[in-house]
Amino acid sequence: MGYIYGTRSVSVLILVIIFCTFTYVSASAQPKGSYKDTCRAINVIKGTLAAQCQRVDGTWKSTALQYYDCEGDISNENGNLTCKHGTKPKPDKQLPKGSYKQSCKDAYVDGKWLYARCQKMSGNYNNSSIKYADCYKDIWNNNGVLTCGGGSSSLPKGSYKETCKDAYVDGNWLYAKCKKNNGSWYSTSLKYSNCSKDIWNNNGELTCGGGGGGGGNLPKGSYKETCKNIYIEGNVLEADCLNRNGKYSHTSIKYKNCNKGVWNDKGTLRCN
Repeated sequence: MGYIYGTRSVSVLILVIIFCTFTYVSASAQPKGSYKDTCRAINVIKGTLAAQCQRVDGTWKSTALQYYDCEGDISNENGNLTCKHGTKPKPDKQLPKGSYKQSCKDAYVDGKWLYARCQKMSGNYNNSSIKYADCYKDIWNNNGVLTCGGGSSSLPKGSYKETCKDAYVDGNWLYAKCKKNNGSWYSTSLKYSNCSKDIWNNNGELTCGGGGGGGGNLPKGSYKETCKNIYIEGNVLEADCLNRNGKYSHTSIKYKNCNKGVWNDKGTLRCN
């Protein structure tokens, strides 16, 4: 019986040591702040501080905070972890290269991991992370998720890049959000592997052939300096051009008759 009792005592002692060690490591990894006075179940996971914090009415609320750029005190404001975020971003040279920078923000590096808030096709932002040290390809934003390979470096060529954003490839399909003539954005896709011509933005739709061709097929003229979203449909040149009020107006012209070029007349395309 003495042997069994001794074994149990040793087991309990080991558990106590493990618990104390875990508690010490967890506490030592926790950022300083007054939140500790009114928060419990505090945990740190990959740069995110999570806890249950007490509200003014005495109830408890689960809350989380990315604390890497906090300046000064981290406090509990009625159940929410909060701090004053630094205004000086970390130097961009610390960040790994990649097309994710075009549609992600608040990016930072912690060890071998890259963290960022990346925009989804819906327009909302998603917290994402990737072990960038193991990635030797383009790091890109795959609908809110940091992804290694298959990003902008593998995008097919085309004039669509001038008026489309958040483009990515999945298999033989090209996906993007493209700007329409009215200024709104439209989610569109195209099976680009079958397209050997210019891929262009046709009023929000990814289209194979018949577009502006990146400027090579566009008629000459000074209109290019004050117009955007330029494309060709048949014999008609379409564009959004600056008007006398400093805003863009959609305009079009049959450019085949413009032998001397096209110009922008206060928001209206005209032949020279």
